Amino acid sequence: MSQESNPTAAQPGKGAAGDQWAVQTAQPTNVNPADERIPSGVDVEQNKHQLEAAAQQEEDTDLKTTDGYVITESGQIDNFAVEPPMYYEKDGQRVEIKE
Repeated sequence: MSQESNPTAAQPGKGAAGDQWAVQTAQPTNVNPADERIPSGVDVEQNKHQLEAAAQQEEDTDLKTTDGYVITESGQIDNFAVEPPMYYEKDGQRVEIKE
């Protein structure tokens, strides 16, 4: 068995501190052009309309739940966590914490 195909010869990947082992990809994951249309069986236009409708529903609120949504190159919806602004309440009023 050559050193290249020997899994015990693998080097630790970057990540958490300590003696961690991680999976490393053989090629970059961004191999498709940004405008590539990848068939996925989803209704992309419906996904866009649903996100727009959800954003309209929360226009009058201070809680923005659609900020983390993206539509992937295959047309599927992904939701990434977005850190909300820090605040505290004083006498029933919201007070933003300035950093």
